[in-house]
Amino acid sequence: MCKDKENSSGWVFRSALLILLTLPMALQAQMFSVEEPERRVRSSTSSFTAGPEFLTMSLRDGEPFSGRVYNFSEPVYLMRLDLPGVEIYGGFRNRMGEADSLNYLNLGANIIGALPLIRSSTYGVSLPLWLSTDYTRVRETGGQQPESEQFRQSSASIGLGAGAFFRPISNIRLRAEFVPQIGFAVSSMGSDAGQIASLNGRVRLNLDQLFRRYGLEIAYRYTWRRYSGTGDRFLYDIEGHHIGFGVTF
Repeated sequence: MCKDKENSSGWVFRSALLILLTLPMALQAQMFSVEEPERRVRSSTSSFTAGPEFLTMSLRDGEPFSGRVYNFSEPVYLMRLDLPGVEIYGGFRNRMGEADSLNYLNLGANIIGALPLIRSSTYGVSLPLWLSTDYTRVRETGGQQPESEQFRQSSASIGLGAGAFFRPISNIRLRAEFVPQIGFAVSSMGSDAGQIASLNGRVRLNLDQLFRRYGLEIAYRYTWRRYSGTGDRFLYDIEGHHIGFGVTF
């Protein structure tokens, strides 16, 4: 009886020892079999870019009856701040030390919304809606010209366009939008009122979180504005191609 009891106790001891030895190995194998979750990169919501805008301004329908013709084709400097739902921009060209030249100033803002049509984690299609306000001034160097003869246009416009984005990997985004707009414009000191038609296109490449929360944006923007009904002196077309480099955050 004692011998059978000893054999039974030894069998239980050996079984328990075997379970204790194999349990950590099984748990370790199970842990290695679970894949680590993929690190998700938060998309940047804001950016600041700056760079040249190659601008062409030309008068339509011949020469004006009087005053200066504001025709030029030269680069200006443009800066843009993109925040969620809002884009603020400013461009300038200052030739204070040159005779018979023009100074250019452009300030504006776009309130931007979008109606999504197709959306997934890697691509999407939407209808962007823009509500814009813009101020453009062109005058002779030195500021001796009467304000009534300077090109001063304040405008407000609205437009609906098409947009798309593509995300090949989590921290790279490619976005494109094209938005035509129409609105009203007031020239000079409010003496003439008319219309403005514009086209806006932009393509942006974003590399998110290259250094912590900061990334890189490379952008191309196209703008075209046509002022009409604001008197024979101010029937101008303004076309610009902008290349911007900046930081996302």
